[in-house]
Amino acid sequence: MCLMPVTFASSAQLAGHWEGTMARDGALLEVSFDFSTSGAQPKGTFTSATQQAMDYPLNVVAISADGVHFALGDSLVFDGKLVSDQIVGTFADDGASGNFTLHRSVRGALPYDSVDVVFNNGAITLSGTLCMPRSAGRHAAVIILQGSGGESRWGTNRFIADQFARSGIAALVYDKRGSGDSTGDWKASSYDDLANDVLAGVDLLASRPDIDPRLIGLQGHSEGGIIAAMVAVHSPAEVAFIVAEDTVAGLVRDQDVYRVSHQIQKAGFTDSQIKSAMDLYKLMLDVACGTKPYRELETTGAPFRDQEWYQWLGIPPKNSYLWTWYPKIGNLNTLVFWRQVRAPVLLVFGERDQLEPVDESLARIEASLDGVKIPYTAVIVPNAQHNLTVQPEPNQPFFWWKSAPGFINLVVAWVQHQTAASARLGSPLALTKKQ
Repeated sequence: MCLMPVTFASSAQLAGHWEGTMARDGALLEVSFDFSTSGAQPKGTFTSATQQAMDYPLNVVAISADGVHFALGDSLVFDGKLVSDQIVGTFADDGASGNFTLHRSVRGALPYDSVDVVFNNGAITLSGTLCMPRSAGRHAAVIILQGSGGESRWGTNRFIADQFARSGIAALVYDKRGSGDSTGDWKASSYDDLANDVLAGVDLLASRPDIDPRLIGLQGHSEGGIIAAMVAVHSPAEVAFIVAEDTVAGLVRDQDVYRVSHQIQKAGFTDSQIKSAMDLYKLMLDVACGTKPYRELETTGAPFRDQEWYQWLGIPPKNSYLWTWYPKIGNLNTLVFWRQVRAPVLLVFGERDQLEPVDESLARIEASLDGVKIPYTAVIVPNAQHNLTVQPEPNQPFFWWKSAPGFINLVVAWVQHQTAASARLGSPLALTKKQ
């Protein structure tokens, strides 16, 4: 039987929940999309359990008489047609392509309450979602902190909150200042500013009768791990535990040097070019940290402006926010805070992290915690990148990238164990010994 494409007689035909698969090079990825057409412009979200992303907003949704066009992120573009009660079509992803098929379905009900919340740090308004278990009594809670750059509550953060709530732990996930529905600007803020945003979230949770204020902890990835340690030091009585993933152990600027030195090795430059590039990059960081004048960077870089490696570095122009933002963070030594943490810690690093020196970072933070006799658990996730995903290697057969198997389950189980022990003993610090 041949099914002929039909037209979208109205945008209402797109509205609702759609489930299906994306196929590329013989590999399938189960996905779902939710479309809303009630506003002035149609909107949509993307969810994938495999990639542990939930309700991530689509950049573009456009409906025409003969099809629908939507985009996810900067490079993944879909074009489909309505065929019977399915949407079928093709997608393009940064030079690659494939097919997708979606069928209309009913989204399963959440087993917890999802409540939009707003809280304030001075003049800054933070908007978020509280995922609240429906079981009786006061609950342990976790605040999910963002990584670097602009980051909203959706995608991976929302998926993590979902997993906590399903396991009986309340989870607050929010838009970083200057992102999503939150006001302010992270590019004009220090780490102390971001830490105070988190403390405002702690206060919000502690004020609720269904949350145990003794059992509020923090989970932060990369930059979020830095902020978690700072919050725990600033307000030790308010932080019951920390989960820090692929975070910086030492000077922030040193992490940037490590990151760029590894990335440039894969860019195809000669050893001489790499040395010149890294020398200039380190000078750029000196300027950004305020220890050398900008004119020295201009003078030193001028002879190389036409070089390919210079273009690869992407040194920001003089009017970039970096020159006023980086002095607030570049010279911060995160170990100063880890040496003062008094809450139990779960450290998680991806085995193949190219942005952090994994063994060295773990050793430094472990030594800091050992020095103050704080219990911790350290885990290296096999084959995982910095963002704790497993991805195909260059020149290897394609497979859909995925979140490292079992990683979030491990984190949730650790938090359950820590908070249960704390609840029994009546103290957030009376927890397990170092593992």
